Amino acid sequence: MRRLLGSTRGLFIACVAVSSLLAGLVTAFVWLPLAGHLLPPGHFLAPWVPMVLSILLAIPIASFVSRRSARPIQDMVEATKSISRGDYAVRVAEEGTGDIAELLHSFNRMTAELGSTELMRNDFINTFSHEFKTPIVSIRGFARRLRRGGLTEQQQNEYLDFIVEESQRLADLASSVLLLSKYESQKLVGEQTDYDLDEQIRTCVLRLESQWSAKDLVFELDLPRLPYRGNAEMMEHVWLNLLSNAVKFSREGGAVFLAACEEDGRISVTVRDEGVGIDPKDIGHIFDKFYQGDSSHAAEGSGLGLALVHRIVELSGGRITVESEKGRGTAFCVELPAAAGEG
Repeated sequence: MRRLLGSTRGLFIACVAVSSLLAGLVTAFVWLPLAGHLLPPGHFLAPWVPMVLSILLAIPIASFVSRRSARPIQDMVEATKSISRGDYAVRVAEEGTGDIAELLHSFNRMTAELGSTELMRNDFINTFSHEFKTPIVSIRGFARRLRRGGLTEQQQNEYLDFIVEESQRLADLASSVLLLSKYESQKLVGEQTDYDLDEQIRTCVLRLESQWSAKDLVFELDLPRLPYRGNAEMMEHVWLNLLSNAVKFSREGGAVFLAACEEDGRISVTVRDEGVGIDPKDIGHIFDKFYQGDSSHAAEGSGLGLALVHRIVELSGGRITVESEKGRGTAFCVELPAAAGEG
């Protein structure tokens, strides 16, 4: 902004100088010869008259030009007042050149980002409220039905199972929200240790055995030894979420493939399934909080798992990509900076 104000002041001074020069030339070559013919013999025009006339002509011209050049800044000031009132749809015309044009473009981009952030915040609050309210309403309904009595022992057990499941869902949702909030506010990865990443992934597969064995899934692993230095607890969330997703969306009797390699200082781990795949319109949103593209599996998760994975990988200096084909399966690829431990 300081540069911009300096440019505006410089423009005004330049306008005054150029306008004075032009006015002086007009006075010297037009007004003085004309005055020489009009004045009686023996009379002459005082030397300060051309100077005064030049200034009188230069100031209005410079003022007009400077006001015109400052109009985009005035528009931006008004737009800023609108933003302070919560109107993030306001935009300014991108006029001018140089610093002014760059500032106006950056301002419009900033307001667009603010609007997007505000929309995401509102969506998050609405979805968060809905996700918490749904299991609470279910628990209350089943509890009231049990309280009224008149149920068979089988019905009572079914209702109690529903209450336990919904309570667990609520607890998992609360844990996921707190965990995601923790990692979103975190800037650095602490408590890093040396360990083998491949062994950690194998352990996560075993921890989910009850889930994948219930669907008669087969795991095919190609995991060479991958010495790594990082936060083991954080990375465990990554593998558990990706593996549980692969299991959840796989067809009965299908296969899940795990492959990893280390090349050019980067560790690459791919988790691929043969499941339902992701609709192309959902690909760009799968890492958004609470986003669940496949509504048929909505009750099985909170929509926070992939958002958590994305944040952890980002904190670890890596990146995660996804490739999917509807009806053919999905592959997530996690790339991490290689940080080999000793031994």
